[in-house]
Amino acid sequence: MGEPEGDPDFQGFGKVTTDAEGRYRFRTIRPVPYPGRTPHIHFTVVEGGKRRLTSQMFVEGEAGNARDGIYRHLGADARLVTMRLANAGQGLAGTFDIVLAG
Repeated sequence: MGEPEGDPDFQGFGKVTTDAEGRYRFRTIRPVPYPGRTPHIHFTVVEGGKRRLTSQMFVEGEAGNARDGIYRHLGADARLVTMRLANAGQGLAGTFDIVLAG
């Protein structure tokens, strides 16, 4: 068997804008591990044309979290960048709050 077919429209990145209350929403594939890393999603927050934050969100309960060097290094603070995914219709959904200080 060959490689599974991917979504020809998936670019590996996207862009969303928050609403007036700062809420955002995006749809993507479930993140998968790659050599040496646990599943995660990279994100950057841009405000007023300036990059304010670049980080990663991790998936709660992933077996690879305990072996991922970045996740492990965070210790107890890993909870701040960990998202719980739950069944939602035909897929999964999660909530991830991003808070920027001053």
